[in-house]
Amino acid sequence: MSISTTIENRFYELYLKYFHNAEAHRRWNVMKDIPWDAAMRQPDDAVAQIVESFMAVEMYLPDYTSKILHLIRRSRGRAWFQANWGYEESKHSLVLETWLTRSGHRTYEQLRCFEQEIFAREWDLCYDSPLEMVVYTTFQEFATGLNYRNLRRLAATSGDAALDRMLVLLAQDETAHFHFFKDGVRIFMDHDRDRVLEAIVHVLKTFRMPAQHLIPNWPERDRAIRDRQVFSDRIFTREVLPPVLKSLGLTLRELRETRKAHLCVESAESCLP
Repeated sequence: MSISTTIENRFYELYLKYFHNAEAHRRWNVMKDIPWDAAMRQPDDAVAQIVESFMAVEMYLPDYTSKILHLIRRSRGRAWFQANWGYEESKHSLVLETWLTRSGHRTYEQLRCFEQEIFAREWDLCYDSPLEMVVYTTFQEFATGLNYRNLRRLAATSGDAALDRMLVLLAQDETAHFHFFKDGVRIFMDHDRDRVLEAIVHVLKTFRMPAQHLIPNWPERDRAIRDRQVFSDRIFTREVLPPVLKSLGLTLRELRETRKAHLCVESAESCLP
């Protein structure tokens, strides 16, 4: 059996485990599992702005799913997971939008206009290789789950049971996504650890959360997110990087050594005629 066949078989087994666990323990209903009647206007308008910003990120779902599926379409485990991921993320955009209208922070008409602004721009893949994309999404999904947990903390004193329950469900989904991608990275590590380390170094050097450069008025939105300690580069360094590396069985020292070796190779190659 070839290495590629072994990898694909393991990804399919990983997907089946993920799918059956989700069906048995984690599926939720958009209208039935969130107490929408309890949605209320927040005293801090920045909460609604952050919810809208997260909804905007989710609205690039057609680009995320179509382009990643094209990259991995020959891998049944990864492609089937991506289709399932798209279903779950579509629910995320729906509940974020529903809270904005039920709470009175946005009207239906306002959201439709905003939606048109979103769809006018197209998201492209961050990386061209499946390995770098699975590394990227590992860090990104962990960070997204943290975003929702930190937003829940920010809004905890408002008494909005709908917002609280929604953010719990979203964080649970993102955590499940993280574990799939993390286990996928570990599958690659079992076959070529050095190559994965190089991919991690490259991704971390160029990392940014998805679609931010496409979202209208992002600098203002980003300022609200950072000022309320929902997410920032410092939070990524302190609360995302260490636990993700630990989950992969890696240390910062290994990454530094890999980066140093990579820089040495680049320096040597630059001297070649």
